[in-house]
Amino acid sequence: MSLFPNHQRKREEGEKNDQDCPCKIRRTTNLPDDCLNLIFKYLKTRDDRNSFGITCRDWLRIRDNNQESLWYHNNYDPHHKYEPAGKYPKISPESLAIITCKLLIRFQHLKILSLGRLPRITDVDTLNSQSFVSNVQTLLINPCSYHSPEYSDIQLSMIFSWFPRLTCISLRSSGITDKGLETLAKCCSSLKTVNLDKCCSITDSGLSCLLQNCRELRSLDISWCSSITGIGFLGCAHTLTRLAACECKLTLEVIKAIVSGGELEYLYLETVSSELAKVDKGCIINTEAVLTISKGCPLLKDLFLSNCEEVELEGYEAIGMNCKELEQLYVMGCQRLCDMGLQAICDGCNKLIEFYIDGENNSCSSSILEHYFDGKKPEVILWS
Repeated sequence: MSLFPNHQRKREEGEKNDQDCPCKIRRTTNLPDDCLNLIFKYLKTRDDRNSFGITCRDWLRIRDNNQESLWYHNNYDPHHKYEPAGKYPKISPESLAIITCKLLIRFQHLKILSLGRLPRITDVDTLNSQSFVSNVQTLLINPCSYHSPEYSDIQLSMIFSWFPRLTCISLRSSGITDKGLETLAKCCSSLKTVNLDKCCSITDSGLSCLLQNCRELRSLDISWCSSITGIGFLGCAHTLTRLAACECKLTLEVIKAIVSGGELEYLYLETVSSELAKVDKGCIINTEAVLTISKGCPLLKDLFLSNCEEVELEGYEAIGMNCKELEQLYVMGCQRLCDMGLQAICDGCNKLIEFYIDGENNSCSSSILEHYFDGKKPEVILWS
């Protein structure tokens, strides 16, 4: 006789119901969750992991709990005339919000979430997700649709409040504004990596808010943000180890502020063209700027100076003298790089691994280039 008659009766009734309804998923093992988790972790292929989840509800739950990344792309844009018919599912932004909520609730242990666009939050979603919190640490919103919808501050607050544990976010080409960036900075203050590449609607005001609220920020990409002059860096504590600011109109004062922390290891700068700078008062990365960078960044490993036409010999000598940790150097399109500058880099940058140079658009002779790097430093990978 069973010590637990009620449990015995319920089990027998459940088995009878399952026999009457063979399509119903049943538990097929009494293995504890720890054992099931261990089995799941030994499965290497996607097919095996998916098959594991269709065994029964308990096994499906184990699979869902072990899901750490989800890549859901919906780039469909009905307003774009070149959008190929049938290439993307026609899911409205409102439906995407519902789908996203359900996915986040189902996969409780996601660490990486990639979406084709931000979901458009409705009043219904707002009411249904007041207390919802996700464990996602990396959120990717690129590439976004050609016509990014406008979001109110309330909607953005709701979206970003779902992800309080974010450490990395990519909003590349998203059209986010200063108010949206301010909302992000306040909701996700633990951010360490932020990609705002081609977010042309943000200005120095939004940048300043991000830097002041996200004190653990280590990597920032503001390339081709045409409205940024960099004054947002002034007066902020700098913890950056990586900065990409190609085609930004940075002044020398801003560059001094950026390198003042002394921790930069990766710096990507591509100058505004000379003609554009005259009209738009943009900054040209010149010799003085490179002197400041080389002296202020002793840990620099990666330096991107493509198309910086105003850097002269003194700047390249400073790189060779001060950048002793440099591993990768990009100087394509630097027309004033000469043989003496090349020699200074070769003699001074002893840890150089990769050197990107456009041999046709500078003052270096091909024979000297081969002599310095093929002869003296054959281990360096030369891209020309």
